[in-house]
Amino acid sequence: MKLNNYTSLVAVIRAFCLLVDHLEVYSPTTWLREMNHLLPQIEAGMEQLELEAGYGFFVLPDLDYRFRMFCRLKAFLGDWDEYALPGDGDDGSVDLSGSLADDFTDLYFELRRGLDLYDADDHDPLPSLILWYTGYVLHWEEHLREARRRLERLHRQRVF
Repeated sequence: MKLNNYTSLVAVIRAFCLLVDHLEVYSPTTWLREMNHLLPQIEAGMEQLELEAGYGFFVLPDLDYRFRMFCRLKAFLGDWDEYALPGDGDDGSVDLSGSLADDFTDLYFELRRGLDLYDADDHDPLPSLILWYTGYVLHWEEHLREARRRLERLHRQRVF
């Protein structure tokens, strides 16, 4: 991604964060449909970045806030939250270890941190882009892909 084309990525990340911030104004199916529309755009934007994964600033997470966000998302998503990951059921159990609430919580905190940095740094994109890209490569890429797969399955099942 050329540095002058970052604005669409920032806009879609901002839309994602707003959806999470204000999820109670949506029905779960409308919210899931919107997320299904946004996640591929975030993934495409991240895949187009041509940055070196580097070191961004490290902030200790507010674990209480993170846990509250996870619980809020889990309650909101209800039966649509849990899903099977590879290996689930291999031992004969019916436990599901995948969770959209977990995926969206991790995505939200990573994306929100970069968005807050972008807004605080007079809209200089480079620190946020490096932070997002580094986090994407090291951590949240898998959460994004798992959430996309789960949303695609729900869409095929005509949940939304």
